[in-house]
Amino acid sequence: LFSSSAAALVARIVTHPVDTIKTRLQIINTTTKMPSIFNVAFPLTTLYRGLPVSMLFSVPALSVYLSCYEWSKQTLNTTYKLSRDTVMSHLLSACAAEVVAGALFTPMEVMKNRLQTQQKDSTITLAKTIAKTEGFRGFFRGYWMGMAVFVPHSMIYFVTYESMKQWMNQSHFQTYMLCSTVAGVTSIAVSTPLDTIKTRWQVSAADQGQHFRQGPIAIAKNMIKQEGRVALTRGLLARIACGIPSTTISMTIFEVLKD
Repeated sequence: LFSSSAAALVARIVTHPVDTIKTRLQIINTTTKMPSIFNVAFPLTTLYRGLPVSMLFSVPALSVYLSCYEWSKQTLNTTYKLSRDTVMSHLLSACAAEVVAGALFTPMEVMKNRLQTQQKDSTITLAKTIAKTEGFRGFFRGYWMGMAVFVPHSMIYFVTYESMKQWMNQSHFQTYMLCSTVAGVTSIAVSTPLDTIKTRWQVSAADQGQHFRQGPIAIAKNMIKQEGRVALTRGLLARIACGIPSTTISMTIFEVLKD
């Protein structure tokens, strides 16, 4: 699990610039003048903004996530006689892992997203600002929305991953990489619309426009009305480019060590 967490750190460093691009794409309102991703307002050096926060939270968050997933499968098997290889076991375990790990992922997402879309604040300054203006709850802004995004995301991911792994019936790292890639693309494609809404909601306390300060339902309606349904898929390719290396590296090393 330590090696898996270390792999997550490496993947985070490599993919963070793409994650920054994804976040900025998701908050751009095409009906207003917003800074371009690559123009002078957002120089390339800012693509690593939010990386320290991501690295700080990613290790414990990933450790909790994977540990909870495995523990849940084992508990369901020993206590409720539910086989570890059933779809229901994968669904329930993925749900439990996401709900628990969300307590760490949400503060990371809130701070990371705001740092990625702003230039004026440092990590410490931003943390103080959130605590002062929004209170402790500000760090967990969008937790339930995050659950709406990532619980189905994790369920789809692990059901696809485990099903492919059983079908291929091979315990090789190439198998884990292929299964993780297919599962990752599938789950990301399904969850991207909700993830876009979540991202806009989490940065809504920043200076991003009045309509971003509404709830998630109002934000979704406003996006469709002003930008069209395509706005809900903004950042999909960047999200795939960021998410696939991270999950593939982490899951492959995790599985190899577990075997």
